[in-house]
Amino acid sequence: MDTSISWNARPRVTIGMPVYNADEALGHAIKSILGQTYQNLKLVISDNASTDGTESICREFAALDDRVTYIRQLKNMGAEPNFYFVLSKADTEYFMWAAADDVRSSEFIEKNIAFLDRNSDFLASTCPVRFAGGQFDPVRMGDQTRDEPDAFVRMLNFFQLWHANGRFYSLFRTDALRALNSPKATYFGSDWAMVVELLQKGKFKRLDSGFVELGGRGASNRLDVFARYRNRIICWLLPMFDFSLTILPLFARARFRYKVKILLILIKANFITFKWQITFELKRGYLRFTSGRKSVASECGLKT
Repeated sequence: MDTSISWNARPRVTIGMPVYNADEALGHAIKSILGQTYQNLKLVISDNASTDGTESICREFAALDDRVTYIRQLKNMGAEPNFYFVLSKADTEYFMWAAADDVRSSEFIEKNIAFLDRNSDFLASTCPVRFAGGQFDPVRMGDQTRDEPDAFVRMLNFFQLWHANGRFYSLFRTDALRALNSPKATYFGSDWAMVVELLQKGKFKRLDSGFVELGGRGASNRLDVFARYRNRIICWLLPMFDFSLTILPLFARARFRYKVKILLILIKANFITFKWQITFELKRGYLRFTSGRKSVASECGLKT
């Protein structure tokens, strides 16, 4: 595949990078994008009012490479709105999100755009995904190929195991993302809902080579991940309540047995996340307690 371009050519790929206080890993992540073998791209960075060195790093890259657009938000709009903001800036055929601490193999875009160009029934494609220092496990990372002919089977198979949503960082057809019914949803599991809705419309590919390495700074790794979305009492009892309300209508035309399966899956998902929520809250409470003790001891000149 010829990856050389004329710098006057219209980019075919937009990479949206929402960032906030990410100066430790940001430079490496940006280099991972700009160093791709496929060069006909643009990188849109939305800085969510960072207070560390993020701004200076971004401006330096923007000054050196005209494919980089840096936008600094006047105030922090929250994580999900920032993700959707960079998508709104995409005017290319393909789009992908890149977190500020993720790294991709240099041929990631080249391999995936080549596949999507050849396979119009696929809406997204990615390379094997892992967390930094982890293993490439397509089931636990949630990046398996989903190419079943029956859309409802594809959607049900998404829930084979509780997994990381590795598919979220695929290369997507931009029009498919824009056609989502609720593209600006903010609730626990909204990234899962986005992928499930896309699976209703088309297939996802996991290639055999290349890689995506996810960093560990994401919101899903924080103890307050459930608290961020608890905007009413029902979310205490059913942490995936809003997610469930999004998924059930997608199965409105499915066979009865598929409707039963998805209902049982959603009940189980809410039960699992309820248990996790309690565990996370206990850990948060313990950390607040121990932090308070250390603070008091420090003020009194005592050792802890």
